[in-house]
Amino acid sequence: MKGSQLVQLFIGKLRQNSKYKVTTTRFSQNVYKLSNGTEVLIYIKGRAGEPHKWGITKNVVDRLMNQSIPWFVVLLYDTPETGFLLTQKDATNYILTVWPLGRDGDYKPATGTYLKNNSPFNSIEALLDQLVSLD
Repeated sequence: MKGSQLVQLFIGKLRQNSKYKVTTTRFSQNVYKLSNGTEVLIYIKGRAGEPHKWGITKNVVDRLMNQSIPWFVVLLYDTPETGFLLTQKDATNYILTVWPLGRDGDYKPATGTYLKNNSPFNSIEALLDQLVSLD
């Protein structure tokens, strides 16, 4: 399975299991808007196999940073229900202090010390619980 397939399965499960309306955006094929009275943006990347490393595109992050609505990064691994939820504060901190920027214009987060301040979620419900507590 590819990372992009994980993202699509995740979006399908999110649409089934949440009270949020999930819509695409013009930012990137990996940025979605969640709305339920309030709106948030989520930038979702998937990694189907080891090593758990992702490419977070600098241009997309720059566009998200200029938004007035809150945004989050979701880093999926192995299944559409396992990953990390990062607030914009978490992502910005990692970008400024931890994640290397590759020559391809992507930040390169990975499991381990690159995500040391975040705990993984293991279900859509756990992700939504985290999201609601931060919303």
